[in-house]
Amino acid sequence: MLPMFLASLLSAFAGAWMFAAAPFTVTMKSAGYSARSDGETVTVTRVEPKSVAAEAGLQKGMKVTGITQPPRGFTRVPLPQLDATDLQDALTPQPAETLWLQVETKRGSDQLILKSREPLPDNPFPVVPLTDAQQARLTPNQASRYQQRLVQFAVEAMRRPQVEARQNTTAYVMKGKLSGIDGGGATPLWLHPSIELRHTCGDSLEKMELSSAAGNVNLTLRPEDATQAGGPIQLAPPLWPMQQVLRCEGAPTALQQTLHVKLACKGRPPAEHDFNVKLTVRCDDLHSQPGPAQPPLVLEEPKDFLVGDTTPLQMKVFAHQLVPRPTEATLVELDAQGQVLRRLTPVPMGKNAHEPGLPLQVTLDTTARRTARLALDVRFSDGSTWLSEPQTREIRTRAQVEGLRREALETNARASAFLEELNDTFSEPCDDVPTTMKWILAHPAIEAAHTGFRKLHYKVKGSSHFSVFMCGYD
Repeated sequence: MLPMFLASLLSAFAGAWMFAAAPFTVTMKSAGYSARSDGETVTVTRVEPKSVAAEAGLQKGMKVTGITQPPRGFTRVPLPQLDATDLQDALTPQPAETLWLQVETKRGSDQLILKSREPLPDNPFPVVPLTDAQQARLTPNQASRYQQRLVQFAVEAMRRPQVEARQNTTAYVMKGKLSGIDGGGATPLWLHPSIELRHTCGDSLEKMELSSAAGNVNLTLRPEDATQAGGPIQLAPPLWPMQQVLRCEGAPTALQQTLHVKLACKGRPPAEHDFNVKLTVRCDDLHSQPGPAQPPLVLEEPKDFLVGDTTPLQMKVFAHQLVPRPTEATLVELDAQGQVLRRLTPVPMGKNAHEPGLPLQVTLDTTARRTARLALDVRFSDGSTWLSEPQTREIRTRAQVEGLRREALETNARASAFLEELNDTFSEPCDDVPTTMKWILAHPAIEAAHTGFRKLHYKVKGSSHFSVFMCGYD
């Protein structure tokens, strides 16, 4: 048992000795010399002629036993205990400083001073603050300059402009199709969240550079992109492919991208900020619907046309309010299948999304009775196109108009007769609503009916809408 124990002990000792004795060589290029460490001593192995080391008197074969100046946190241990990285750093004179080496020569112990030829960097601490480990490697002179840099950094931080991103975007997907977006818009290819960038530059803004890690956003924003001088800048970059947005099931999902902003203002230090842009996708959620959106096309007068009428149709177009902003838009007429029948006229585009609807007029083809279906054919910067929901105007003959007038009169007469009969049958129609509703639904003049909160809703045959009977209040 004892011999086996001794054998294992000797084996462990031999392995530890071999590990400790594994030599390595480091080269101090700026000083022009190399040294070798074997775990017990550090020996100079090469000195370049006319180098910093040569001028200091360093020679091949000398043993470096210590560093007198400058004191550094990581050089307080014996030099042979340092690893290659620390030893190379310890034996390199820092820019614009001296390194005092304690060496053993054939004549005995000596002290050599290596003077660095490297100038002091213009900005020795481009990134602050340093970690504790980084600070432990500083010389006293470097530590002093670092403290000065910290003060400068604090002053710069107070003067450095800030930027804030405001954004809240939700996409609604029903049966694999986009049904609407709150806080943004989309092309057939990309979803564009609406983002408002607020900055503290005021009138001194020069530019904001916006980029994304995915590479699909690379924008330069300037003061003229703001709606008012010194105000926030609104944008809607393409961040998520529509295929990714539509690929959703069940519970709401969240997508996120990070945007990087570089902010430049006159007379102030540059600033950089990262902010996250989030998208909530609601899939097949019947209880959550997008808010109302401004139609890009609104038809005005006339409401109807007679065959042969040449009166121009007035309208308002809001193509400039679409998100994202189109590169061009054209007023088109569609057939019954929704295909472009003819292209009518280019649509004016406002300077920004805050402008109101722009007036436009067009003369329709009224040579025959028909339904005119008008829409905007929009082209986006990604090359995709989109058709807005069609808006209609009826072109009728005089006989049709007269027939509609007679139908309206008949409908009004039926409605008046129904109300008179309702009041004759029930002194208080709302006292017994089930009985009243049963009577209403059975009435020959009524097409449909239902109840509401202290209301009776009914639709007279021939009418296009429901009428309301209000119950009295106590």
